[in-house]
Amino acid sequence: MFESFIQTYGYYAVFVFACIEGEIAVLTAGFLCKSGLMSLQFVILFAFLGTLVTEQCLFFVGRIYGAGLLEKYPKLSQKSSKVIEFLKKYDSAFIFGSRFVYGIRNISPIIIGVAKITPLKFSTLNVPAAFIWSVSVAGAGYVFADVLESAKENLKYVQLGALAILCAAVAYFFIRKTDKKKSRRQPNDTRKK
Repeated sequence: MFESFIQTYGYYAVFVFACIEGEIAVLTAGFLCKSGLMSLQFVILFAFLGTLVTEQCLFFVGRIYGAGLLEKYPKLSQKSSKVIEFLKKYDSAFIFGSRFVYGIRNISPIIIGVAKITPLKFSTLNVPAAFIWSVSVAGAGYVFADVLESAKENLKYVQLGALAILCAAVAYFFIRKTDKKKSRRQPNDTRKK
């Protein structure tokens, strides 16, 4: 699915998916580089730009809207305490590595902005982190292309199994719903007679 999408939309897809936590898309693009369908340098460039633009924008959203943003969105506020704890404990190391921490990656730049870290400090740490993320994820797809190819072969069987389970579940719920409708109609039908 990602492969055909990326083949069709190319580097723009890499950029868009990198904006929205696109490890799988960037890995797939790296894989496509191995077969010559895309250029590794351009995949890294567009992944870098996508992730950098997103992180910088989220940082400024947090910096501009501040604590009011946390009050307005309770879910964001719940996760913010963990980010603030990491930020107090690890400071620059956390700012640099936050994009690699699953579960808080998207909200980290917002909370870092709310914490009034200076734009210069954030950018100084964010730019190299974005570059390392782009190189490592695209590079992993490129280096492990053979492993991904064999996984892709097995994925067909997993997809077929998932489709069969989905069809069985839909059939089960449809039959169950139909049976409930029939059982509701039966008392009414006996009264009419």
